Amino acid sequence: MKKPAIIILLCLSSLLSKANPIPVADTMRIDGKLVLYLNAMDDYFNGYYYGNFLGNNIKVLFENYMISHIFGGPSGYNTARQIFEQYFTVDERYVQIAKGMIEGMIDLGIDLYSPALNDTLNYKDILIANSVPDFTAFSEKWKNKGPGCSELASWGSATQNDPELNGSMVICRQLDWESDPVLIENALMIVWKNDGYYKQTIITFGFAGLIGALSGVNESGLATFQNMGNYYDFPVGSSFYPVNFAQRNGLEALDYNGDGICSPRDVSDAVSEHNVSSTYIITTVGQNSTEIPAEVLEIHNNLGDTIRTIQQNPDFFGDNLVATNHFRLLKPPAYCYRYKRISDSLMVSNQISVDRNWNIMQTAGVTTNLQTIQFIPEWNILRFSFAEIGTPAYLLPPSEVFIDTLFNYVGIEEIEASNPVRIEVFPNPCTEQTNISIRFEKPANFKCFVTDINGRVVNDFGKTIPDQNETKFTWRTAEIPAGTYFFNLFYHSTVTGKKAIKVKKIVVSR
Repeated sequence: MKKPAIIILLCLSSLLSKANPIPVADTMRIDGKLVLYLNAMDDYFNGYYYGNFLGNNIKVLFENYMISHIFGGPSGYNTARQIFEQYFTVDERYVQIAKGMIEGMIDLGIDLYSPALNDTLNYKDILIANSVPDFTAFSEKWKNKGPGCSELASWGSATQNDPELNGSMVICRQLDWESDPVLIENALMIVWKNDGYYKQTIITFGFAGLIGALSGVNESGLATFQNMGNYYDFPVGSSFYPVNFAQRNGLEALDYNGDGICSPRDVSDAVSEHNVSSTYIITTVGQNSTEIPAEVLEIHNNLGDTIRTIQQNPDFFGDNLVATNHFRLLKPPAYCYRYKRISDSLMVSNQISVDRNWNIMQTAGVTTNLQTIQFIPEWNILRFSFAEIGTPAYLLPPSEVFIDTLFNYVGIEEIEASNPVRIEVFPNPCTEQTNISIRFEKPANFKCFVTDINGRVVNDFGKTIPDQNETKFTWRTAEIPAGTYFFNLFYHSTVTGKKAIKVKKIVVSR
């Protein structure tokens, strides 16, 4: 496999100041996959921009998945509200993010009234949506509503014979949940930019509205992934802390447990120090140079917790660590066909390359696989696929990106200093129609079209061969549903000599 040279698709409606060209918030797409970039350096304002950019997605997922499907309708959801109020606790920073999200949605013009609930959604509903894995213990009806998932981490002797990895860590994670179109169409990667003095920059994977580290990596080369465990019991105690928030705490801290290094134990300690409500299996890995490069935390509300490493492996596994949704140390192992398939592959050979790490996980693939994520910390590379309607993620070719490219992302004005292309949309927001102006420093052939938030083309302007530096279009929106759309411009850069893309967000309101 060749290391990628990725050009990130640039900027949808950057929020910039002239003094500082780095955006405080932005959205982009990598091979059609939605990415949200947050750089406000403030929890409330990160939440505000989250809600303001993706408010429609959040509302759709909430109404059409969280209330109706996860909690079984208004009655079940109102029960969840009562449970959250009585039994859960969260840090103030997550309260501020959630409050900011609500305010951003309001300013975007989102109606927060829920017809299903006959009530208005508020910041606590954001926190409840982020606690779905934690509610699984409170009702038999909710028991199987958390994410499934599986991982294979490989390093050291397992990868030292591969000329590319040469002993480096590689982990492949499959997020298995439900093949619900609402989830599939609202898959999301978020870059949470931090200043490095108190917290480090992280990337989280999930769905619109989620703010915890269900799946996440940080700039120190840690990756953490949450699976549901088995042995469900009604929770004991109170002050339950959402597990994905605990994972984020460990991932985002410079050194959560204060032992002098950023290692997988930081995440394990961040989770195990809280009273969790349900049953979880947390896989966390770091670079091969870490004393313990990979570990699995098995934790249960009333069974306690333990950490599993390669010391508990079958001998033939070598330096490979596998996790699915079944305890293997905290309780006697139960049969899992996905674990068996991965184990059978390792019995044939425990030697791993990047491609074989991915391919072995394909043997454990299920139809409900929504996201497949591969991380190579020493290379700073993420490879990931998101499911499409009718096709699980593991069957789709992965996108590849250097995480430094995401962490150091800059906005459109800074890019335009060396590659002057400007898109103007007026009015924006619009109702009946809007005017689009494209200005190039030098005339360039291009094609352009408008897509909705799910990437579907709603208006194709086709290819254009301009005879002057400015080209204008009128997009008539009278018959278009209200919502957020994206004007996509594909052109050949006269500066870099490569194909380039610019995107502009357009809001259609009524």
